[in-house]
Amino acid sequence: MSLEEIIDKLRSEKSVKAVFLLEGDFYDDVIDEESSVTESTSGMHFVNRALEEVRKRGTAVCLFCEGALETMPGHVIVMEDSCGNTVGHDVPPSMICDFKEEPGMCWLSEDFVVYPDKAMDDVMIVMLPRKVLFIGEKEGAGDPVLLYPATTTDIMLRRHFGIPLNSPHLASAILGFKVL
Repeated sequence: MSLEEIIDKLRSEKSVKAVFLLEGDFYDDVIDEESSVTESTSGMHFVNRALEEVRKRGTAVCLFCEGALETMPGHVIVMEDSCGNTVGHDVPPSMICDFKEEPGMCWLSEDFVVYPDKAMDDVMIVMLPRKVLFIGEKEGAGDPVLLYPATTTDIMLRRHFGIPLNSPHLASAILGFKVL
């Protein structure tokens, strides 16, 4: 399939309201903006592995979506110590029942847990890439991964593509993939 056919397939997804190819200087600006986020809102060091994976794919598009995109189950954000051990993580709604009774954890919010018994030296927040189910090799998009960008990047994308800033029902996402 061609890139245009992949983009047409993405546009046909129910929750996807707009799709734009990210390329050239603007793509570089988006990467620079997203890379500039090195600290979480809580002041912890922030590592964006999702961005690293999107950059490896070769092709990236910006999606504006209403509602959830179909992704593989799993975590989006984890807390890791300096040795790479997970000391906390988000709990997606589909997994909430799995964690209600787990011993040795503390709920920081209704959807995030930490494990106080684990080492908490040099803890960082890590954004993980999301594997998607709504497009893949069958449609010509190899190894697609999804990134939900930082607020500053979201604003940049909205302004560039003419999406009103006051459209809270639309979320931006960046999908990276290899054109097969």
